Amino acid sequence: MIIVTNTIRIEPGFGERVIAQFTDGNASKNISDVEGFLGFELWHNQSAEEYEEVVVTSRWESDEAQKNWVKSKQFKEAHGRTKDTRHQKEQREGIISSSIDRYNVVHEQLPL
Repeated sequence: MIIVTNTIRIEPGFGERVIAQFTDGNASKNISDVEGFLGFELWHNQSAEEYEEVVVTSRWESDEAQKNWVKSKQFKEAHGRTKDTRHQKEQREGIISSSIDRYNVVHEQLPL
């Protein structure tokens, strides 16, 4: 299993807008049926005065499954990568930076 995180720094006041992009019906629908997708979580940190932070974590059966998602038409649609540049600018509004990291799960402890 792998975990992919997308850490997004956002101008104060834009956090809920970014969260909505990941939780609205279309975004959730686009990924829920993807082969190898195990789930995702959103974390929201508002402790810094100069920015908010949203961390998107997704769990995948394999590296290949996650990479296939990134190459898919559904991924491009979910991330506003269409010919409509106005839509792309709206999705980026308030975002300061974004960084993606990949982790191999080497041990998992589940409750008994």
